[in-house]
Amino acid sequence: MEKSSPHKTFIPAPPNNACACNECPHMKRNTLEKLYVCMKYEQPEIILPQWVIDEGRACIDRMLDISAKAGLVG
Repeated sequence: MEKSSPHKTFIPAPPNNACACNECPHMKRNTLEKLYVCMKYEQPEIILPQWVIDEGRACIDRMLDISAKAGLVG
């Protein structure tokens, strides 16, 4: 990304560069079986307060709007 947009500043997330998701012990807890059960039975259910949903939706809508303006989504 830096090569294609050298005028921009990119901040890594997480910023300490110590995280590698493919090596993360928490990510390794995910399995195909757990994914299957989650998708089939919609479990575990996560219930969020409405304000979290509203703020999260606003962020996602902004990302989609930016992507659409850049011609990345149809």
